[in-house]
Amino acid sequence: MTDATRTTVLDLVADPGLPTELAHRLVRDLPAALGEHDDARWEVRLADEPIVLDERGALPALDIGDRVRERDGADAVVLLTDLPRRSGADPVVADGGTGHRVGLVSLPALGAINQYRRCRDTVVRLVTEHLVPPDRAGAGESGAPDGGHAGPLTRIDSGPRAGTDGDHRDQDRDRDRDRERADGDPARRGPADDSDAGSGGVEDDVDVRLALTGLRGRVRLLAGMVRANRPWRLVPSLSPAIAAAAAGAAFGIFYSNIWELATALGTARQVTVMLIALVGMTAWLILDNRLWESRRHRSLREEMLLSNLSTVITVACGVLAMFALLFVLALVAAVLVIPPDYLSSTLMRESGPDDWIMIAWLSTSMGTVAGALGSGFADDGAVRQAAYSRREQERRARLDRADDGDHGGGTPA
Repeated sequence: MTDATRTTVLDLVADPGLPTELAHRLVRDLPAALGEHDDARWEVRLADEPIVLDERGALPALDIGDRVRERDGADAVVLLTDLPRRSGADPVVADGGTGHRVGLVSLPALGAINQYRRCRDTVVRLVTEHLVPPDRAGAGESGAPDGGHAGPLTRIDSGPRAGTDGDHRDQDRDRDRDRERADGDPARRGPADDSDAGSGGVEDDVDVRLALTGLRGRVRLLAGMVRANRPWRLVPSLSPAIAAAAAGAAFGIFYSNIWELATALGTARQVTVMLIALVGMTAWLILDNRLWESRRHRSLREEMLLSNLSTVITVACGVLAMFALLFVLALVAAVLVIPPDYLSSTLMRESGPDDWIMIAWLSTSMGTVAGALGSGFADDGAVRQAAYSRREQERRARLDRADDGDHGGGTPA
């Protein structure tokens, strides 16, 4: 059988939720995309294998991939996860072990838009350039690979793993020196520091990492983490807060003194009141439901910062969606309840459409403050489930247990 008629088998293993949805689309589209880079025929399958984190919340991708490849007889395995991974401070889009023919794509690093296209192009690049043996990987190509729609990915070669605290400090200094030397020049970057890889995890045999460096990469990772949290799910979990907010808004609709105040405030003051209400409710939800993450381990500080920032944005988006919904309801109620003649007599001038808008706006801001108090009756578990992806919940739970174990054992952080 010639190479042109041989079939190369790629197995995909995906986290539940969005990764699985993308994997089903990739099973359909990848054979043609891979065939453009290789004369061989491609078969892409979705493997039935759970992705389980270890006790530190890290993802042992090579172990999982080896198990799938040996069991199913695949030529290569790629895992799709919504767990963020880092190499030092750089978000890792994809990594893998060429000797194992196993790779992993981290969806958050692909950003919040065009995620499927970026995922497809990243898988194609990872498989055809690194995972499949050379005699099956489109020999004859030369030069630097094109990032395509996946973005300008940088290959970061793995360095030796640190074994002591002294090694950690030395690698920290080396990494800082490498960054200063390579500022803006990915080709001159030194080895990544595995000790600061974050809870996404690294493994000894990982020898390929494709990362987005610099501020652009971190912004894309943050956007992807917010999307993975799916902030729109937060609104249904805040039904007690919405009920309290609706009651507060109704007070503004029926109380004529609020009409006078709303129309006298002006746009700038209305915006200020709205922002105070939104910030207050966002902060209350985060603190009251213990969504703020705190870690003792120095190597997790940057990951903790990104995680907390994504939590703030996720909750803020949910609160903003609730505000928008409440504003529409308040505006409809104001138009139906307040007669134009009565509003004109109260304001002692001719009323117009902007008056109903200002009344509904202030009423909604008042209702949002009341909603913050009502959110205390929301179920903590429901809010956490809505604010985090399933993988993020698992990661935090495992890290909490690890932190408690370290603290209980007297080990310094």
